[in-house]
Amino acid sequence: MPASDPALAGAAAVALTGLAEAYRPRPITPLLPWRDPHRLVKPYIITARGRQWDDHMVALARTTASRQLDFDDAMGAVGLAVVVLHLGDDGIYLVVQSWSKDFQSRLSLFSGHDVDDLRPAPLGAAPCVWELEVLSHERAAYVEHILSNSVDVDAWLEDALDTRPQPKLDGIPSGV
Repeated sequence: MPASDPALAGAAAVALTGLAEAYRPRPITPLLPWRDPHRLVKPYIITARGRQWDDHMVALARTTASRQLDFDDAMGAVGLAVVVLHLGDDGIYLVVQSWSKDFQSRLSLFSGHDVDDLRPAPLGAAPCVWELEVLSHERAAYVEHILSNSVDVDAWLEDALDTRPQPKLDGIPSGV
């Protein structure tokens, strides 16, 4: 039995238990890179259970992300970025992260009820646990392929997170 901290008794403990019981991994789908003049973007889609995406939604998200990335370019971006379109239970979220000078990144969040009404997220909003999974992977990929090597952009582009369920082949265990 895990030790209980008295500071997390009562309502806090109930809230944490409820979060733990409700959490389910969500499939993360990498898309083909977007190759724009002076910029390479690794796009991803995260889908809550029962949510579907299509090319039209991706095109609308790309338009919103491109406007943000144009601004990031003017602020010193180095031309590599990650975009996450998250179709959540309660709305649509778009995370735009661009790598910039001096080992920094710029992070912008958009939200809406649908992909065609994405607006800047409220002040103080941050990526959720599913979006952070992508950003964590991308930070590691950036360090490994760009900062720690001889700037291998192709390897960075190929190093994409994919958590979609894999079909099981008859008689062959998954992952073999």
